[in-house]
Amino acid sequence: MKRILIILITGILLIVTACGGNNSTENTTANNEKENEDTTEENNDNNKEEPNGEIPVYQIGETTVIKNDKFDFEYEVTVNNFEISKEINGVKEEELVANADPEDDGGFLAVEVTYKNISDEAYVPNERFYPVFQPGDGGGGELTDYDDMFFPELEEELAPGEEITGKLVYLSAAAIEDYFTLTYEPMQDGETWFHLPNPNLN
Repeated sequence: MKRILIILITGILLIVTACGGNNSTENTTANNEKENEDTTEENNDNNKEEPNGEIPVYQIGETTVIKNDKFDFEYEVTVNNFEISKEINGVKEEELVANADPEDDGGFLAVEVTYKNISDEAYVPNERFYPVFQPGDGGGGELTDYDDMFFPELEEELAPGEEITGKLVYLSAAAIEDYFTLTYEPMQDGETWFHLPNPNLN
């Protein structure tokens, strides 16, 4: 009788242990599945493309559309060429600079650009946007003082769908930097750079 009782108790204990083990396994499996779901969701969140706030940078020959926040319109810009020369369009450096040195590395820094009016209204380009130019990276710099001489179309009305091409001209006594930057919409949401390698170093 005792032997039968021991066998029964042992059997009951085995059954209880087995059930407990199954519950433990089920709980472990459920926990693992939950952790996997959480990890998957976390990975999906990490894979989402977040805006990085970087300023778009373009090169010579590229075209882009730039947003002007002040007037709430867009315009198209292409930088066609960049040159450093002692003479631009028949105008010599010494005609504009009294102490110009013909032996230095500077002179006229001319950026040939094309603007296209992609809006539905006519406007005068120089009344809507002013690019700035400086050595190295952009964000600031100087305005050109020679629009009336080298690019008079900037002061004329540009109709929708029309485009103009001309040279933005700056002066530098020693243009020895590796590259320059033409900046549109500086310090605005639409800020855009064009990097211009120094042609004298190529």
